[in-house]
Amino acid sequence: MGKALAIRILQTLEENGFEAYFVGGCVRDWLLGRPVHDIDICTNAHPGDVIRLFPDHVPTGLKHGTVSVKIEGHFFEVTTYRTEGKYEDYRRPSDVQFVDDLRLDLERRDFTMNAMAMDLSDHLQDPFAGRDDLARKLVRAVGEPEERFREDALRLLRAVRFSAQLGFEIEENTQNAMKQTAPFLAHIAVERVREELNKMLASDAPEKGCLLLRETKLLDYSPLFAQLFVQSTNHAWRLVHLTTLSQKWAMLMYAAGLSASSAREVCTQLRMSKKETEACATLVELLLRIQPRWDEPKAIEWGPLLLEAGWEVCTDLAALLQGCWWNRQDEALAHTLRKAHEAMPIKTVKELAVSGLDLQAALQKKPGEWIWRTLATLLSQVALQGLPNTPEDLLEAAKKEVARNEY
Repeated sequence: MGKALAIRILQTLEENGFEAYFVGGCVRDWLLGRPVHDIDICTNAHPGDVIRLFPDHVPTGLKHGTVSVKIEGHFFEVTTYRTEGKYEDYRRPSDVQFVDDLRLDLERRDFTMNAMAMDLSDHLQDPFAGRDDLARKLVRAVGEPEERFREDALRLLRAVRFSAQLGFEIEENTQNAMKQTAPFLAHIAVERVREELNKMLASDAPEKGCLLLRETKLLDYSPLFAQLFVQSTNHAWRLVHLTTLSQKWAMLMYAAGLSASSAREVCTQLRMSKKETEACATLVELLLRIQPRWDEPKAIEWGPLLLEAGWEVCTDLAALLQGCWWNRQDEALAHTLRKAHEAMPIKTVKELAVSGLDLQAALQKKPGEWIWRTLATLLSQVALQGLPNTPEDLLEAAKKEVARNEY
């Protein structure tokens, strides 16, 4: 559907005397038979021409020649052929110049597999042998690799990510240039670094990406990042068996021997959201408490963990443990977790037959932390130790608990 709509844009441009091509990642993925998520178009038409021909548009990047054309609710980026001036911040060019030569536009791109263009008849413009590199499963920089990476240091991580996503090797000169230009990655916004790392971890071969990060030392500008990807490499193959990013990050951190505080610091350095940080750090803290040995399953007492962390966190933890024990899978793990959850008559403090106000009134005590401590104890006794969930039994147990602990 997306391509059919995009074809209408190319047809309109050609009918009005302009050149127009599909370009970049969509061409690569069509040739590889992979799903295409974004379709980009390049043309010798200037932004003003595109705006005139397509009234339903958004001028997303006029300075860089890009107009987003809307067709039936779908947006397609249409960009004028261009060359780029000097890169002053290792990320963006100081200026661009519009040109009429497609080759000049393609030669500014990062890798040969992304420097191909295809017309309406599926004829390929491939001046840098990108199709040959696809056949050889190679990630190769366009032109001089060091120059490409100095222009935009994020390309260093894109090379790693493409290798992991596609199962490709990185061409020797390109990989050598990555080692030489690795320090420039420190100039890239950490949010962009995190995005590339997340894509790598979510790929079909994350262990390939982790090994490349170790070999090229791309993240050595951060001692914590370096430790994370150097010391966890032997277990990175397990990542593909996990389903969420929080599970994958937690697995890496545990495999790297990070402490709970270091795990939180990594999350902070990567500027993860508060929700992401808590999800990841909580899993690391639970793993450190359990201390699972690799491929040596052991029984887990799920009840206290369920009360402390809840069902969702425990299901994440179970997935992580399966990753830790992948060579000798414990097929009963998920079953024992579910059975423990179902066996608990109540799961939360809110389900207790008494409240904090009830405790305060019955024990004639001022408010304080003794209330939530007592409620937590009552929850454990009802959920795991058979205490009846009635006001009378709970208040009697609460009096004993307060007296025992001198709250």
